[in-house]
Amino acid sequence: MQSIWNGVKESDHRLSLDKDIKRDIVIVGGGISGLLMGYRLMQSGREATLIEANTLYSGVTHNTTAHLDAMQGYVYSDLIKTSPQKAKLYFQSQLDAIEEYQKIIDTYKIDCDFKRLDSFMFTINDMKKLEEEYNALKEIGADVELVKEKMLNIDIQGAIKLKNQAQFHPIKFLEKLPKEYEIIENTRVLKVDTKNKILYTQKAEIHANIIIIATGFPIIDIPGFYFLKMYKSSSYSIAFKGAKLDAVYQSDLENGLTYRGYDDYVIMGGLDHRTGRLNHKDKFNRLREKAELSFGKELEYTHTWTANDCITADGVPYAGQYSKSRKDIYVMTGYNKWGMTNSMASSKVICDLITQKPNKFIDLFSPQRKKTNPAHCVVNLLSTVKNLVFKPVSFPDRNVDALKPGEGDIVLYEGRKKAVYRDLDNRLYVVEPLCSHLKCQLKFNSETKTWDCPCHGSRFDIYGKIVVSPTTKNLKVHNGKE
Repeated sequence: MQSIWNGVKESDHRLSLDKDIKRDIVIVGGGISGLLMGYRLMQSGREATLIEANTLYSGVTHNTTAHLDAMQGYVYSDLIKTSPQKAKLYFQSQLDAIEEYQKIIDTYKIDCDFKRLDSFMFTINDMKKLEEEYNALKEIGADVELVKEKMLNIDIQGAIKLKNQAQFHPIKFLEKLPKEYEIIENTRVLKVDTKNKILYTQKAEIHANIIIIATGFPIIDIPGFYFLKMYKSSSYSIAFKGAKLDAVYQSDLENGLTYRGYDDYVIMGGLDHRTGRLNHKDKFNRLREKAELSFGKELEYTHTWTANDCITADGVPYAGQYSKSRKDIYVMTGYNKWGMTNSMASSKVICDLITQKPNKFIDLFSPQRKKTNPAHCVVNLLSTVKNLVFKPVSFPDRNVDALKPGEGDIVLYEGRKKAVYRDLDNRLYVVEPLCSHLKCQLKFNSETKTWDCPCHGSRFDIYGKIVVSPTTKNLKVHNGKE
């Protein structure tokens, strides 16, 4: 599997860290969040060092569908129930982010296929809820229309139209974004001493004055407790030729589809589920079936890929001080599937906090804000207890001999509980069954051939190597056999 953005990154290589260093500001994470953060600090005159575990923008950023859209499901009708001002501010933060992208792109003449276009959110069977979102958007001043024409060859009940949204090629943008600050690749931060502000890597220590965690799901568990505040969602995307789009679209369903064009391609994404809890198999086949219903059967499928997103209780990101008890440590996370706009907004919030400039979105994005949905934390806690306490001590109901070619499961292997994948040539790949993060029992994702953690969303390949954080350690590997 590879995303449509694959192959654009240039070959410049930044060496890994092999000696102790002292730095003013250290950014952990080399995706779009970390790079925008580095750019902001550079523009403000502050010196920063960015640390990336692998290579730049090779993780979540590489697997985005790259919508720049202020219309984001039913977030505004939810927010407005508790705070119309919060809903209005969040909408403005997203519009401002799109404007900031255009400003940067125009200033540096970045050729990244940036394009302004209309956005539509449609419903097939819940017009009442769609009208509630439309009314919420109108109340906060959004220039929206309610339309009922057929779109994407789908019989819809109606759609909300928001003009002047955008799309772009994220890797082309990041390649040309100025990076006049220190970048260290292939250096995974394994542990952070939050009291003394020391980051420990494979071979060295980094002493910092300020630390910014921009790793997607935060790699520091305590303080902060982000594993109770968020969960990871997995989604699936395909790209194909044979059709074109001149607008962006999203279904109103929580696990619904998004549609956008790029050059001669159409990109479709969706079918989300909580990471580690694959609800239906054949995700990519289902996407192809949906594509053919909308665009016909004469399509050339070229790319398939998956993404992982952090979901917060109220649909608003966390950007600000990591914890009340830790000064000069910041976090940017919880983008709720809208990482392009929210990474831009979050980088501005944190930069203004560090440089002590006013920013009207600081309280909105604060990780210490009052939660609007306490049940969200309870659900996360119950899920963690189930997979952290009960599942690890349960006995496998299958033996390794029962695994079919192409199948993975937690089974009994040589008298012990292991995570085992049998490939199509009957070779076994055997790793520890518990996540190296907090020891939750893993589950096999047959779509991606990965071991996924249902507690906090870490993912590993069949060799036990990290695919997605918050874990910082690979799984212990046991010898497989024919």
